[in-house]
Amino acid sequence: MNNERGQIILVLVLVITVALAIGISVVQRSLSDISTSTKVEESSRAFSAAEAGIEKGLKELNNSSLTVSLENNSSATVTDEGLLPLTPPAGTRQAPLEEDPLEKEEVAQEWLADHRSTNNPPDLFYTQSTLDVYWGNPAATDKAALQLTLVYYDGTKYVSRKWYLDDPSASRDFANNFDTNSDCAGFTLTAYSYQCKYTIGGTNSGVPDPGGPLPSTLPSKLMLLRARLLYNTSKQAFAVQAVGNCGKDCSLPPQQRRLVSIGISGQTQRKVSLTQKRNVVPSYFDYALFSIGEISK
Repeated sequence: MNNERGQIILVLVLVITVALAIGISVVQRSLSDISTSTKVEESSRAFSAAEAGIEKGLKELNNSSLTVSLENNSSATVTDEGLLPLTPPAGTRQAPLEEDPLEKEEVAQEWLADHRSTNNPPDLFYTQSTLDVYWGNPAATDKAALQLTLVYYDGTKYVSRKWYLDDPSASRDFANNFDTNSDCAGFTLTAYSYQCKYTIGGTNSGVPDPGGPLPSTLPSKLMLLRARLLYNTSKQAFAVQAVGNCGKDCSLPPQQRRLVSIGISGQTQRKVSLTQKRNVVPSYFDYALFSIGEISK
C-alpha cells in the first residue's frame, strides 16, 4: 500500500506538471497574440496618422513643420522641405534633383525654366550647355535604358530633341541602336544609388554627344526635360543635376515640393513622404504634343 501511495503521488505530480506546462504555453501564446495584435493596431494607427499629417500639411504648411494630434491617441509630425532643388550660393554646385523610383515606361518631368512665370516663354531658364542625368539601379539585373525628350524654344517656336541611352553592359536580344557611351560604373547621390550617368550636350567615354551642346543661348530657351525608363521590370531611380558652380546662373529652378510625415502610436512609428510637382504633362502627350511633325486627327 505504501508503494502504491507513492506511485499515486508521482502520477499526480506528473499530471500537474503537464497541466502547468500546457497552461503556461497557452498563456504565452495568448500574450504573444495580444502583443502582435496590439502592434498591428498601433502600426495601422501610426500609418493613418502619418497620412492625416500629409493631408493637413498640403493645406497648411509652407516650408515649415507642424504636429497633428488625433483622437485615437496617435499623432504625426509633418515637415515641409520646401521647393527643391535649392538654389545654391555662387561657387557651389546645386544638389541633384532626384525622382522617386520609376516603373517601366513611367515618365519623370524636370523643369528647366521657371514654370511659375506668366510669360510665354518664361524669362528665367537653365543657361548651361550641358546637363548630367543619372538612372538605373546598380543592384538590379534588369538594366534599364533611358529615353530623354528635351523641349526648348528656338526663338520662334517650341521644338524637341531626343536621346536614347543604354547601359553598355546590358544584354539585349536585339540591336536597339541606342547610344551606349554612358558611364555605368555606379554612382551614389543623396537619396539613391544609380547605375549610369550621361552628360547630355557634353562628352561621354571620350565621345562628344551626337546632339551637340544644349541650345541654351538666346534666342533659344530650355523649357523642360522628360525621362522615360525602358526595359526594366523593377522600379529604378532617375535624377538630373545642373552643371557648374556659378550659383543661380547654372541651377535648375525650384520645382519639387516634398512633405515628410512621421506618425506615432504607442511605441510604433510610421513614415510617409509625398513628392509634389505641379504642371506636369501626362505621359500620353509625348506621342502627340512633343512630336516634331504636325499633329493630325
